[in-house]
Amino acid sequence: MTGPGPAVPHPLRDAAFARLWISGLLTETGKWVLQLALPLYVLQLTRSALVTSVVALLGLLPSLVVAPVVGALVDRWDQRRFLVLVGVGQAALLPLLLLVDDPGDLWLVYLVTAAEAALTVAFESVKNVTLSTIVAEEQLVGANAAIGLNVSLGRLVGSPLGGLLLSTAGLPYVLAFGSGAFLVAAALASTIPPSTGARRESAASTRFWHGVGEGLRTLRGVPALRGTFVCVALLAVAQGMFVVLFLLFVTDLLHGGDAQAGLLRGVQAVGGFAGTATAGLLTRRLGEPRLLSVGVLVFGALSALTWNMSVTSLGLGVYVALFTAAGVPAVWLAAAWLSLVQESAPLSVRGRVMASVLGLSDGLQALGMLAAGVLSGLIGTLPALNVQAALILGAGLLTLKLLPGTRTRRAPTRRTPTRRTPTPASDGPAPAAPGDTGRSTAHEPAPSRGRRLPEPRGRTGRSPNRQRTSRESGSGSGSGSGSGRADGPNSA
Repeated sequence: MTGPGPAVPHPLRDAAFARLWISGLLTETGKWVLQLALPLYVLQLTRSALVTSVVALLGLLPSLVVAPVVGALVDRWDQRRFLVLVGVGQAALLPLLLLVDDPGDLWLVYLVTAAEAALTVAFESVKNVTLSTIVAEEQLVGANAAIGLNVSLGRLVGSPLGGLLLSTAGLPYVLAFGSGAFLVAAALASTIPPSTGARRESAASTRFWHGVGEGLRTLRGVPALRGTFVCVALLAVAQGMFVVLFLLFVTDLLHGGDAQAGLLRGVQAVGGFAGTATAGLLTRRLGEPRLLSVGVLVFGALSALTWNMSVTSLGLGVYVALFTAAGVPAVWLAAAWLSLVQESAPLSVRGRVMASVLGLSDGLQALGMLAAGVLSGLIGTLPALNVQAALILGAGLLTLKLLPGTRTRRAPTRRTPTRRTPTPASDGPAPAAPGDTGRSTAHEPAPSRGRRLPEPRGRTGRSPNRQRTSRESGSGSGSGSGSGRADGPNSA
């Protein structure tokens, strides 16, 4: 366990991350404006709940298909340019919806919705990979917590704004706002400095279509990634169930309406501020695996309490407090699983791994939506909500089993050439290439030149070459930069 070390500066003090954060916030706001306004517009146009639900599902299912291809592109292309290209593409697609005048034009709505969903997966994938290359190791969870807060803030601002613009000004103003938000986000992304990390090995060493499935193979083959995804998969199904059951909870159990539903969905963002402020501290004390377990278990317990309180209390203030409190562990668990994926996936395939997780999550969320509709009809709203809470609690318990330990072992590919003091060539063998976790321990002895020789492997479990690098760069135990994390993946 490391000493306290100096205080870790918040990642938002870094100009590059601040631009990425604002770009993500604008994209989230634009996305939520469209997610609320487009289904409402389709409902006004068709008066069909079935058609409206098809539009909602088209916002999820395409990412399941395109995610592997998107991830391969993320790993091959310049990340900054990719962010700009995606933002411009999102903005350019929206004006096509101005051509929709009657139900016969709905095919255009389907096409644009599916394309926007695919671009959203691309943006999220490249944003999360970029984040892992521009912030220091000890800032990673705090940075992910800040990015996770964007989802709550985007929903808090975008959802009511989308309804307001559609009801007072019409669809053209909704589309203008969305396009403007995406274009400004792209402009900010263009000012992010290019990554100084390792060059992608995939572009030179693998064929494109062979590399498309590498994200899924890595996700299945690395225990830390596999355990994290099991948790994320269960949470995605539970989230899909929530989307359907929440409205039934408000209308059937609380006897509320649209205003109450909007209030309860919005106040979770308030709790998100507290979650963002405490995520970094908890990570230094617990490590990412335990933070994920704690966040999921607390979130599941609050969900179960909230649903079953409807039996004894209908006071709106009680549920405002419970939904606010749920925003805290929601940020913890999101920051933890993102950090685990970023740290466990080699840089050369990180985009494919991230895109695979996001694409599969969207598909499982759609499955949860369908399951909620079936369950609510068979067993009723409250029992279905309890099934949803049980899925979350089960995810937390499985995380305790599949991700043992309290500290995360960082993948060697997280370190970039600018993060450490270079080792002179005469001091020993050259460091392994990025992504190489299979170093040989049979190094030739290096001249000591007055410094302590590296200790053998048996004492610490790390290679001698890794130990010497840690001492030379000042990131050993007790320093503020290491945050108690070693350099290998947790799955070793």
